[in-house]
Amino acid sequence: MKKNRLALFAILCSSALWGQQDVQFTQFANNKIFYNPGVIGSGDAICLSAAHRSQWVGFDNAPTTQNFSANIPISFLHGGLSVNVSNDIIGYFQDITAGVGYGYQMDLAGGVLGFGIRADFRNKNITTGVWAPPQTMNDPSLVGFGNSSMATDLSFGAYYRADNWYTGLSSTRLLETKDLIGTVSGGSLAQIRGQRHYYWMGGYDLDLENGFVLQPAIMVKSDLVTTQLDLNVAAMYNNQLYGGVTYRVNDAFAVMAGYQLTKDLRATYSYDITTSSLSNSSSGSHEIMMSYCFTIEIPPKQKGSYRNPIFL
Repeated sequence: MKKNRLALFAILCSSALWGQQDVQFTQFANNKIFYNPGVIGSGDAICLSAAHRSQWVGFDNAPTTQNFSANIPISFLHGGLSVNVSNDIIGYFQDITAGVGYGYQMDLAGGVLGFGIRADFRNKNITTGVWAPPQTMNDPSLVGFGNSSMATDLSFGAYYRADNWYTGLSSTRLLETKDLIGTVSGGSLAQIRGQRHYYWMGGYDLDLENGFVLQPAIMVKSDLVTTQLDLNVAAMYNNQLYGGVTYRVNDAFAVMAGYQLTKDLRATYSYDITTSSLSNSSSGSHEIMMSYCFTIEIPPKQKGSYRNPIFL
């Protein structure tokens, strides 16, 4: 137990050194709208996605994340709307974020260029977890569990999609809003400053023979202090069976698999094998994602009949 708690402390420290405050997903190519609001309103179908990630299994109070997103194209808006809700727990901190966004889509050079903005409303609180509150430590300078803060921030992105390739650039936590937990009157106030994050992603669909499509993808994540690179290669067979590998530089190697269960429903799974110094204590990370895409057919308005009263 003590070893696991020390390892968790190392996780929190390493996260602080890297500066990554956003949720991390191995299956970024399947969840583009989470990182880039420029995707909002793209495509013809309404897509609902739900994901769960258990990171660094084997640690006490290791990070866990749940995310739900909806991409809703609306033709008369020349783009669409989005809804995003995530629950991220790491150690004694829990972030619950709800976001609503708008994306504008325009034809450009044989492809579609999208610009999107999302307003994010975040609640950060201290859970019971491994945190020793003032009631047990007899230290009034410590912030007890149950304290929380509310903050509002913005995300912006641009995304371009051609027939067989895509690229996008985005930024989250644009306002760098601070999270203030606790009370000033009580003498205990934790201040966590938001850090602006930048993302660039790109991918290509290469048609092969016998129904195979090769799909290499890349994502660069940075807060302008530290940078991380994800490299992904996947293959799709007959638009139904999916598999691939991902390498997150200096962190993990992952394998992925997925299946198109029905015309509208798709399930994917990935398993991260930790390659960093945490590998001795972690048995890896699990991530599962379900996507449901559908269209709503709106019948054309029927023309009303007209009769000339002269001929009645």
